[in-house]
Amino acid sequence: MAEEIVVFGPNARLMVTFDGVQGDYLDLISFDTPDADAKRIAAEAIATGYIPGIRAQNANLGDFVVDRWQATADLPPRIMIRPKTPFGVA
Repeated sequence: MAEEIVVFGPNARLMVTFDGVQGDYLDLISFDTPDADAKRIAAEAIATGYIPGIRAQNANLGDFVVDRWQATADLPPRIMIRPKTPFGVA
């Protein structure tokens, strides 16, 4: 039997790793949000302290990577903004 996918709609959780800390943006965003817009949303949220766990500061996310994961049976769609790593995939 194939795994049943839970439909969460067009929105996704925005997860951000910045300055060695990971936090979730408090609102959902569209899974189809362009990468540049997702980075802008995250940068503004970091600057205003809107992401719990990440202290308010100016954030240049221009070189950061945007990963996207579709919904699974247990998890909603997710968008992750993270720094590039010196190993693995970009």
